[in-house]
Amino acid sequence: MIYFIHGPDRLLARQAALNIASVVDPEGHNTNWLDGRETSLTKLSTAIGAVSFFGTPRVVIVSEFLPRSNRESESDGENSERTSAAVAGLREALTSVPESNCLIFLEPSLLGLPATLKASGVAFNVISGEPPRGRELVDWILNRAAEAGSRISTRSAQYLASLLYPQTWDRKPNNPRYDVPPDMMLLASEVEKLAMAAHPDPIEEVHVRALTPGKPDQRLFRFIDAAVGRDLTSALIEFQRLEAGGEEPAQLVAQALGQVELTTLIALAGARNADEVARDLGSIQPSRVSALMSSSRGRNPRVSVSVGDGVAADRKLKTGRSRHPIDALYDLMLSEPNEVDDNQPRSRGALH
Repeated sequence: MIYFIHGPDRLLARQAALNIASVVDPEGHNTNWLDGRETSLTKLSTAIGAVSFFGTPRVVIVSEFLPRSNRESESDGENSERTSAAVAGLREALTSVPESNCLIFLEPSLLGLPATLKASGVAFNVISGEPPRGRELVDWILNRAAEAGSRISTRSAQYLASLLYPQTWDRKPNNPRYDVPPDMMLLASEVEKLAMAAHPDPIEEVHVRALTPGKPDQRLFRFIDAAVGRDLTSALIEFQRLEAGGEEPAQLVAQALGQVELTTLIALAGARNADEVARDLGSIQPSRVSALMSSSRGRNPRVSVSVGDGVAADRKLKTGRSRHPIDALYDLMLSEPNEVDDNQPRSRGALH
């Protein structure tokens, strides 16, 4: 039997390997772990082909072996003979695995069966270390808390998941580039920490809020983009969600004013690419610069918030004319739109 277990989650992938090994070799006397980074194909063949004690099945778990093999194959791309020889050697090793023994490739860093194994022509039992989401993730947190000798309500478990993975805990995004799957090892560590802190009481939201650092909520960016573009309906919806999640209005004002300034600088960059602009600014990721460039290109300069609007709202807040940060946000979104002549160059304060 040959298994291929891949990620993206390391904890789930490792647990799957342990479950298979415990079924094939319950006592664990004939289970070997090999580090693929230090294991040759010959050594792997010898380990899986060796006769086990008392004729019981042997289990060999080799981890991080295939990523290295893939890189070697890629580096040999110009030499097709060497690449073919490597695939042939792997095929020979895999076909020589005794039926009674079990070989497990544990590759948590991979997301699927690599070309090296596909080219071997050998059948694999493929197992995915895909983390649960939504209700299944909440149930996993409940069970983990019970294993830690504690309790956590469904609401508190959902709050923990949404705090760590605000946009991806319940579903995958349509664009895989923006997927941040739950890290089950991190979640397990957080649950154990919270269980210890709350003992002997159950884990409550107050414990989660005090002890669990959250990740940036992508709703913040959606709100700021809508506010700067004066999309009042979307901005108010996102603002209500952020406020319900505990975001401070003062922080939202600072973020919005920062975006007004940043987008103005990006607009003045002309045709320069995102990497160059990010490098010159020095404090923002190229991906964020690229996103701002894309969003501003489709924005009407007549309705975009300008630097002047931002300065006016900030001055009113700091001089006490606006008594609350929420008022400054409304000042930004409800300020008079810029008048821009399509036949004239855009002003330096306009957002594009």
